[in-house]
Amino acid sequence: MKPIETIKVLVASVIAVVVMVGIARFSYTPMIPEMVAALGLSKSVVGMLATVNYAGYLTGAVLITRISDLGLKVRLYQLVLVVAVVSTVLMGYTTNVWLWYLLRFISGLSTSAGMLLGAGLLMSWLIKHNQKSELGVFFSGIGLGIVLTAVTAELIKDPFTWDQQWVIYGLVALALLVPAWRWMPDYRACALPKTGAAKTGDERSRFIRILQLAYFCAGVGYVVTATFLVAIAESMPELQGQGWLVWLIAGLAATPACWLWDVFSRRWGQWLALYLAYTLNSVSILMLIVNTSLASVMLSSVIYGASFIGIVSMMLAMVGRVFPENPSRPMSRLTFSYGIAQMVAPAVVGYLADVEGNYTNGLWLTLVVMALGVLMLHLARRAKEREAEPALSP
Repeated sequence: MKPIETIKVLVASVIAVVVMVGIARFSYTPMIPEMVAALGLSKSVVGMLATVNYAGYLTGAVLITRISDLGLKVRLYQLVLVVAVVSTVLMGYTTNVWLWYLLRFISGLSTSAGMLLGAGLLMSWLIKHNQKSELGVFFSGIGLGIVLTAVTAELIKDPFTWDQQWVIYGLVALALLVPAWRWMPDYRACALPKTGAAKTGDERSRFIRILQLAYFCAGVGYVVTATFLVAIAESMPELQGQGWLVWLIAGLAATPACWLWDVFSRRWGQWLALYLAYTLNSVSILMLIVNTSLASVMLSSVIYGASFIGIVSMMLAMVGRVFPENPSRPMSRLTFSYGIAQMVAPAVVGYLADVEGNYTNGLWLTLVVMALGVLMLHLARRAKEREAEPALSP
């Protein structure tokens, strides 16, 4: 395998993540104030559009657990790439709320299905071609997607109307789809032999169940900051009207962090790397509680961006290595837990903020959940070690 071919495959995978996650999903965040200002959308409609997107995200994760045929996975992966583009463009061609709900649901479904299928297919390709089975480069597309949507939003918010902005996001996604499709390898040739020796674990094992709980906690830590970080920044006189800048900084931090976490994990071990990522994510939350100065919020966004993306990439890569024959299925189980957290946590923290008049108690609650996540991570490690003991016995 020539190095240039490997680079093309990795670049195609990263671009696909930018399209499916960065544009199809994250473009809604900067579009909220545009649609509210132009159409007078209520907070309930804005919130419901986010909720149905999360529902689609969960649905995609569930569907992937039902699919084992490699050929079908490849066809679905190609399909959701196109769906991500179409569902984005069509948001600008209607003002019917129910059609918006449908389009955001489809967008969420394409995001999770595409990300899980893409990660699983790339993992199989890397193993098949004797490459390092790490997904840091793949998930750097999330950080790049955040950067792209933040910059694009700032460039188009004044010259174009809200509906034109949706179309522009879709056209950007369409342009990116060309190299993603052109450099996509024939994943159907990457099937791994199904032998007894290759079966390394049970998808419903105690290890996976505990890991799901740990990943749920990480999902809470991710989504609470992702939802309210910009609002906290906008409440500061120094950053009023510049909340997008904080989100941009988080994306810039996330982009190289995936690769750095791979390097750290290779040198010091995946469990230590995960402990550190959970701890740093907690620190970023704590900084928003104890100090809301400009420097503190900026530094918090850097630490947040670098840590949440590391948890995602390392967790999914770990279960992919444990289940090399069909990595998408255990990945989807973890993603389902992550998605549940994304539906529940913002509602709870938002309610506490309405009652208290600030985000302090909600952030403290998030910290407690992250602490439980570290405990679950430790228990998952113990469970995995116990599962491996019989295999090591003579």
